[in-house]
Amino acid sequence: MTQSAGPDQCIYQSAGPTTSVYVTEPVNHHIHEESAFSLPLYSPVLLYELNQTDYIIRTSGKECSLITPTGLHLQKVWLTGALTSYEMMRHEGILRIADPTGAMSFSLKPQALDPSLEPSDLVPPLFLSITAHAEKGNQGEEKIRWVIESCTIASRQDRDGWILETTHQLLNRLHTLNTFIKTGEGHNSLNNTRKHYNYQIKNLKNLAEQSGKALDVVKGPGPDINPAELILSIVTEYSGPKGIQIEDIFKYAKRSAFSEEIVKSTIKQLIEEDEVYQPAAGFIKLL
Repeated sequence: MTQSAGPDQCIYQSAGPTTSVYVTEPVNHHIHEESAFSLPLYSPVLLYELNQTDYIIRTSGKECSLITPTGLHLQKVWLTGALTSYEMMRHEGILRIADPTGAMSFSLKPQALDPSLEPSDLVPPLFLSITAHAEKGNQGEEKIRWVIESCTIASRQDRDGWILETTHQLLNRLHTLNTFIKTGEGHNSLNNTRKHYNYQIKNLKNLAEQSGKALDVVKGPGPDINPAELILSIVTEYSGPKGIQIEDIFKYAKRSAFSEEIVKSTIKQLIEEDEVYQPAAGFIKLL
């Protein structure tokens, strides 16, 4: 049976090792059904709404599908936010991620990390972009736990882009739900959603206010980070008597979402411009 995305869902396809972790591909007539079926469905949701989501409509093994308070059918979530803490447990880590509307804990197994990352890289402050699915907890545990499927470092620009896309989709759902509450016009599933969450107009206003709160932190496009300036600042701040190891430059530059390829080419450029030199193999030092 072919699976298709509803009007409130977007398909996100991994874009590889770039500063933009996921590329939005809205479902339309230009995408074949087979292609849509082969891509994972990742829905961006503000944490204020995700923290309230507990309406389970289907389970498959441990994984479960839910409906959010605004009627979004949620299979998997896409989030770009600020890492506030990381705690390594016995078999997995617990990431605490925040957006402007709230914070939530996510379970992380090492294999879900981007190949260029190590658990030791997960030190706040840091922007992360993650995808995750929901699992119904065992008896005695929380009802729903969120398990990360992929995790990579993001930039502030990535986070702001995520907020713009997420709030746009949220406001569209609020408009649909507002119409349903006032007129009864809409999909039948909205009636069950409203009954489960007991939502009224005032609840929609609260969500709209949260949307505005998220948009308030989005800044206009500023100047891009200059990789040469960043690397020179890293060398200046973290050098010892022998300079700084190139591997450490990779580690610090990664926190600004720069790939190793960009760092290598920039170091080569700085050496050619006599800004830095190599006092020993694997080390860089200011001239």
